[in-house]
Amino acid sequence: MRGVVAMMDLVVLGHVSIDTIVFPDGRRVERPGGAAAAVATSAALAGARVGLVTKVGEDFPVEWLEELGKFVDIRGVRVLPGRTIHIYVIYHRDGSVDSPVEMGVAERMGETPIPEEYLNATVFHIAPIPPEEQLKALKRLEGKRLSLDFNPTYMDEYGNRSGLMRRIVSRAEVVFPNEREALVVTKAETVEEAAEVLREWGAKLVVITRGERGVLVYDGEFKEFPALPVERIVDPTGAGDAFAGGFLAGYSKGMAIGECVRLGLERARDVLGKWGSWSISV
Repeated sequence: MRGVVAMMDLVVLGHVSIDTIVFPDGRRVERPGGAAAAVATSAALAGARVGLVTKVGEDFPVEWLEELGKFVDIRGVRVLPGRTIHIYVIYHRDGSVDSPVEMGVAERMGETPIPEEYLNATVFHIAPIPPEEQLKALKRLEGKRLSLDFNPTYMDEYGNRSGLMRRIVSRAEVVFPNEREALVVTKAETVEEAAEVLREWGAKLVVITRGERGVLVYDGEFKEFPALPVERIVDPTGAGDAFAGGFLAGYSKGMAIGECVRLGLERARDVLGKWGSWSISV
């Protein structure tokens, strides 16, 4: 683990999981996963000092946690009796993705204790957890600079609980939906309209990832950024989280938005070329 630092650039709260990735041809791969770890490792490799807040079960491999601790401050990781959250990422031939989840010790993630040493961080990111839990975490961090993103696992809640989603977005400085999530959360007909709605709800900066079409940023004005060329996609899992981590590494240091997007796209490209969602190799 890195030496103790006086202040974190970024603190990430959310799931660290054991993932089973199932491809359309039936191949299965088990990897360390979880959006929080994916964002945190990406941000760390992009130069940020990162603290991680999560809880895992006693079944979480010690070697995975030790490797994570070489890049990210893990004083906020609680190891509890029971099973780690297990996420299945199932890719279908039509391009759709199913993500069934066994929660294990990850229940009430929004209540996970945050080390006092983390509370002066520049930015806090709430990774995808159940919306009610995301709101709990946001409320606990009221007055801090907050960002959040979304996940297909909770798509039904995003579409059916507009009031809750509006309360969540209203507390965030930055939101990172992909195109589909932006449309479902806002019920907008176009991605531009969705960005405007999210900003009306209170987000100051809306960053929408659009796959090979790049990134749309809205802060009262629209800015479009092309995707970087990708030679070979090994595994698409975690690319959006890697983008958010790279972006936030720059954002927490006060970089221009274009530079933040560049860092995010570079980190996403790197993750696409490897197995699993973490930016580090385990």
